[in-house]
Amino acid sequence: MKRNCSKILINLIIALFLEVIVFNITSYRVLLGNFEKREFNQFESIKYQGSKVILKIDKINTELVTVKVNFNKNVDNAREYRISFSDETSSDYRRLDSKIYIPENEKSKYMPLYLSGKVNGIEIEIDKDIYENNCLDNIVINEKIPFEFNMIRFFIVLGILIVRFFWKYEENLNKEYSPKNLTQELILLFIIAIFFVIAIFINQNSIEPDDYRIYNEKFVNSIYHGSLALEIKPSEELMDLENPYDDLERSKLERGKDYLWDMAYYKGNYYVYFGILPLLIFFLPYYIITKKYLDMAIVTFIISMFIFILIKEILLKIINRYFPKIPFKFVVCSLIMLCSGSLILYADGMSRFYELAVLSALACVLLGINFILSAVEKENKRYINIFWGSLWLALSVACRPTALLASLLILPYLIQLLVENIKKFKSDKKLLLKLLISCGIPYITVGILLMLYNYARFENPFEFGSKYQLTVINIGALKSRIFAIPTGIIANIFSIPNFISDFPFIINHNKLLEFYGYYYIENMIGGVFIIAPICFMNFFIIKANKKTENKELKIIINSLVIVGTLIAILSIMMAGSNQRYLIDYAWMFILSGILIFIILFNSFKSDETKSILKKAFGVITIFTFLIGILSGIVSEKENMKNYSANIYYKTKYTICFWE
Repeated sequence: MKRNCSKILINLIIALFLEVIVFNITSYRVLLGNFEKREFNQFESIKYQGSKVILKIDKINTELVTVKVNFNKNVDNAREYRISFSDETSSDYRRLDSKIYIPENEKSKYMPLYLSGKVNGIEIEIDKDIYENNCLDNIVINEKIPFEFNMIRFFIVLGILIVRFFWKYEENLNKEYSPKNLTQELILLFIIAIFFVIAIFINQNSIEPDDYRIYNEKFVNSIYHGSLALEIKPSEELMDLENPYDDLERSKLERGKDYLWDMAYYKGNYYVYFGILPLLIFFLPYYIITKKYLDMAIVTFIISMFIFILIKEILLKIINRYFPKIPFKFVVCSLIMLCSGSLILYADGMSRFYELAVLSALACVLLGINFILSAVEKENKRYINIFWGSLWLALSVACRPTALLASLLILPYLIQLLVENIKKFKSDKKLLLKLLISCGIPYITVGILLMLYNYARFENPFEFGSKYQLTVINIGALKSRIFAIPTGIIANIFSIPNFISDFPFIINHNKLLEFYGYYYIENMIGGVFIIAPICFMNFFIIKANKKTENKELKIIINSLVIVGTLIAILSIMMAGSNQRYLIDYAWMFILSGILIFIILFNSFKSDETKSILKKAFGVITIFTFLIGILSGIVSEKENMKNYSANIYYKTKYTICFWE
């Protein structure tokens, strides 16, 4: 106990040192030298460049270590400013990187400079409207950057140090996993709680643009008034087009005014292509009760929390059944990789009907899988669990049609059970009937309801509306998709993130192999195998099949890989490449990769080899965790940066303490 307390105290001292000294290093620069402080509100010259104005301060003739830009209280949002300088290295002006001024963050008003000798002059580039509206009070040079003890940063660093200590010395972390160990269960719940907090941070800054409020407002109104079609009527300009589904022909119209983007247009009416189930569960009941519209961000957050819990339950069910003796650290790392690598945080960063559809479908799939795993465990409630599992898997199609393929995951188990019940038919006829009812009724009922819903909208029971979408291409006429598969596999599976040196350290990209045809790609972070490198273990699936004799486990792993591949290919052929599309199947490749890793780990006898593998597993976990968080901050359209700039740049300057 004393040892633990002393180690924690040491970590506390390290965290304090880092916060007080290292993270505030720019605050000490003026104190370490004799620098003349001066203020300027008059400028040698004023030059306009588009929306910017450049203010020149000449004949400074002194060493320069800081520049402070003082805007007045009329500037209430984030603004960019930039400094150019002329020092002893050059008589001309050299341009520095820009910085973002945040009214609520004092350190953002200062730019630390590392120049050579005496400075001849500087130029300050700011927005023209700030200068013309007299919102610039003055420019101050060589003023001390204020010291800031950032409590959030301090506790995060302290938490990391303490976690590192307990990871090495905590007894329960270094034991084998046991479902009866309360401390281990609390650790897993703590991990889920961390993801809750991260999701709250990302989600609360995910502002839903007005043109994406169709689902949770206008669709709600339509269904509430008994209409499947939206109450908004298409414009005459749209109806007069020869082919409204041709995006090039439609480009002459104004989006949002003359037509609704990504809505299905059929026989003079708009229909929502995206699944109706989230509306029936969340938005419509809330509107009926309160007569108010429920924010999309709230629902995506609720679903995300539910998904994290389901991931934990599914992982533990598999571990308990097939790996009774496994290091608890593997369970911890596996949970972190599944929660972060499945791109749930990425979806939380952009709360629209796109993310709602994919998250709600995933939640239904995972809930269904969880019930089926319970059916495998508990014979006395087997058919009740099969019923609920089948129901939720069937309902996933009411969120996202491609989720239907996820039902293939339970097919081997149902076939095996069917064979067993046929063999027992003479002795117990009820078993076969129970299986057919528990599995058949949910799929048949949901299938019939969806076909009626589709027929009522598009006069075709099998048409969900994609054929009539007003989107980036005329989907109904799109052909020759087989040849796009290799391109899509590179983009969705193996594309490498664009790492940069500045926060948030990764950016979206639209890089694509040469493909002489139409292929949709938009704002990718990286392929699933790259953002979650544990997926590369799937290449060892044949070896894993040989190393384990458990047929059930083989079926689970092979099903995950096969179904994940099928969904990936279908997604490529039907849609293209977008980071959110990966959410449909990323968890499958990650889970199968984890299971293969554990099988191969257990097959090794050398302690040295196992030690290396443990470290590699840990490194992969950290990488996947960080990419998961950063992908949420970046999101598809840099939502936090565009709509919550103050929070975004506060986060940046908290991490990038040297700026």
